[in-house]
Amino acid sequence: MRRVDERLIRRHIEKAEATVLGEHQLEEYVAGLDPSECVRILLASPEGLPFLAARRDECRVGPDETRSFEEVIKAWTLEVLSSLEGG
Repeated sequence: MRRVDERLIRRHIEKAEATVLGEHQLEEYVAGLDPSECVRILLASPEGLPFLAARRDECRVGPDETRSFEEVIKAWTLEVLSSLEGG
């Protein structure tokens, strides 16, 4: 069963807002995260794989995909944080 931890998500959003300035602050913040922390965010998120799979351009991985596993995990993490940033 998934364990939603909105506090963890909120802490990451607040840290991104406090440490990175500019239009792409979440993107820059996630780029600097360790993949293991991205996994913690994904596990804590109320969004699941169906949500991420539906995000065609940002998160879908096609048969000819050239992105690394780390790049895909970071794209998913960015999508999760972005979707919850206003909430």
